[in-house]
Amino acid sequence: MKSAVFASIREGAGKTSILAGIMSALNDQYGYVKPIGDRLIYKRKRNRDYDSTLIIDLFGLKDDAESITLGFDHSKLRYMYDEESLEKALNEMVEQAGKDRKGVFIEAGRDIFYGSSVKLDPVSLARYTQSPLVLVVSGEDESVMDLLSFIKKNIDLQGVSDVSVIINKVYDIDDFESIYLRDIEKMGFKVLGILPYKEQLTQYTVSYVADRLYAKVIAGENGLDQVVKAVFVGAMSTGESLRNPMFNKQSKFLITSGDRNDMILSALESDTVGILLTNNILPPSNIISLANEKNIPMLLVAMDTYNAARHIGRMETLLTSDNKDMLRLLKQLASKYIKTDKIFG
Repeated sequence: MKSAVFASIREGAGKTSILAGIMSALNDQYGYVKPIGDRLIYKRKRNRDYDSTLIIDLFGLKDDAESITLGFDHSKLRYMYDEESLEKALNEMVEQAGKDRKGVFIEAGRDIFYGSSVKLDPVSLARYTQSPLVLVVSGEDESVMDLLSFIKKNIDLQGVSDVSVIINKVYDIDDFESIYLRDIEKMGFKVLGILPYKEQLTQYTVSYVADRLYAKVIAGENGLDQVVKAVFVGAMSTGESLRNPMFNKQSKFLITSGDRNDMILSALESDTVGILLTNNILPPSNIISLANEKNIPMLLVAMDTYNAARHIGRMETLLTSDNKDMLRLLKQLASKYIKTDKIFG
């Protein structure tokens, strides 16, 4: 059974999105497992891993999310398995996921260290399954070099059959290749691909905001799939807001208190894809009706405007199963920039 372990050197490198792009580019001919869950969600009265559930939904895999993850809690995993039983359970899970498929992608946890205490870190996964290890790294150019140099000098990769890297979110690929590619290859890493930075991959839908903030949708439900390209916090006067260049940005998302009727009406009459109403205050019914007519979603939360803006500012952009445009772009990037035929060694 062919398999490959995908890992991020540090959190937020884009590992799951790249993996989804690769699986799409390979026409969904491969299975998928994520042995240790690290992004816990509660769905259908069960604890599940977000990434596992996403991949199942995106590609219509028959596997249940629970059957492709050994567990979430380190203490439980430590109690359930010794090294021998862990290796056996892991290989059985990979074998099952790869049935009637060309191979299996094994996704590791959030960074290269995650799961080390229970022997489910990326290097251990690669050793147990005799799989090549693919490291996804992103950041400023020098930061990428620092990370790869640290891995080479300080992490024991003995017993791993093959180690390669995918470098993500690069602003100037030609410049990066001319300056750094030779040095990376001298470290012993095979470069499977260098992907360009795409602003579209940092954007999210209004539906995503609603899910992340557990917001109540009170209007414009048909517009939830619109993409947010700018966020405006309506904490100033309406006159000041209208003079602010950010208010006139394309596809903006407004955050304001539900009693700011003038601000809300101004947003509804401009290029707005969604409005987050704070302080649990509903605007008058005529404003809600206008939002419905224009298919501009209105979301309601109990928190104040400052905390709502802070939550959105810190929100990580994750791929969602309803964002077909993003998946299409990821497929194009994987097809163009990644040597998909070299992933399994």
